[in-house]
Amino acid sequence: MPPRQAARGEHRPMTQSSLNRAIGDLAAALRARRPVRAGSLIVTFFGDTILPRGGSVATQSLLNTMELFGLGQGVVRTALSRLCAEDMFARTRSGRNSFYHLTEKARGEYSEASDIIYADPPPEKWDGSWISVLLTERAEHDEGALRKALTGLGLAKFGPLIHMRPANLSRAARYKLECLLDDQPALVIEGEGGPIPPGFKAAVDGVWDLERISRGYDQFVRRYQPIALGLARDGGLDARQSMMLRLLVIHDYRQLALKDPMLPLEILPMSWQGELAREICRRIYLAVHAASENWVADHCRGQHGPLPPPGAPMANRYGGVLV
Repeated sequence: MPPRQAARGEHRPMTQSSLNRAIGDLAAALRARRPVRAGSLIVTFFGDTILPRGGSVATQSLLNTMELFGLGQGVVRTALSRLCAEDMFARTRSGRNSFYHLTEKARGEYSEASDIIYADPPPEKWDGSWISVLLTERAEHDEGALRKALTGLGLAKFGPLIHMRPANLSRAARYKLECLLDDQPALVIEGEGGPIPPGFKAAVDGVWDLERISRGYDQFVRRYQPIALGLARDGGLDARQSMMLRLLVIHDYRQLALKDPMLPLEILPMSWQGELAREICRRIYLAVHAASENWVADHCRGQHGPLPPPGAPMANRYGGVLV
């Protein structure tokens, strides 16, 4: 099923000068957010760019990259200290130089996130089946943590012990659900749900809290669709601008996609632009990828000099088109 398009003529392609200006405006908007989310952008940079190249980068290379967005050394170092305290990052020293890398915990989390951020398009049509999790007795683990984990997989609470969602889960999400419930007193039922009753779509938003995510997707489309159209018409940007745009678009899309329950289009409101946002992100990423990789090769260093070429985590994105 093709992505739902915005209204015709609503978003016009940008000229080259407009593209440069738009990227600067996006970076300024990032700096203006309160509180400043430098740590979140650092995680995006590591997961998107550094993890496929060995996972470690010199502190100075990291500072130089964040400087592209106007984030000063003090802000970045404070964010790094916080990330280390949260067991997301670790620092090593070699002589006078220091290097940061993601911890195993953070690697695992970003690997799971990558399955969503860089996903292939969803199946053409949902087959109407649902998956239900019935907790047969009080959960052994903290119930709040279990409920949060189920919500993270898009299962909404339909009763005191019942969580449900359409069964259009990815293989990675299914495996995560199996591991989550492995030691829980739970019954998992999957089957066809029959025709969607009248009025069900109206209830979907309340059950899954889609309105907030929908507003985010609308804003993403307004910001990035003209940029995607401009890149398609006028060609690429230089390496520096490409690197900035790559991180900005992935960072903003990541914030939305990881909160999206990824429901099938058949039960989403007609105004839903999640799939259009995914396609815009994909097009921009592919358009700037080669030039941005040149920037990384020229400006980022690891413990043994230049970073190694990107490996499997990069090659598997968007169905392997980056090989």
